[in-house]
Amino acid sequence: MQKYSLTTWSGERLVAYEPITAPTTGEAVAFVQGLLAERTKGETNFLAKLGVRYVIDHGHRSLEELTVGTGTTVGTWHIVEHDGGTKLLWQPTGEGN
Repeated sequence: MQKYSLTTWSGERLVAYEPITAPTTGEAVAFVQGLLAERTKGETNFLAKLGVRYVIDHGHRSLEELTVGTGTTVGTWHIVEHDGGTKLLWQPTGEGN
């Protein structure tokens, strides 16, 4: 099992940190995608106004080590405009994803 972390950001502010354990990067991404689909259902317009995004990173970290734009991330979910509404969009970093 490999360790990952899911962080939630609103603008430049850390909102939440969740450790994730999965056998592969692909399985970690799939797990978090399902988690976020449920968590954001019907709320993407509101979350977009707050500038919320979700980042998957390698490993578990202490809160002091969590800063915006540092470290090697697996990828980020952004909330984007789509067909007159908003939706989650996955953006991998390209590191084996």
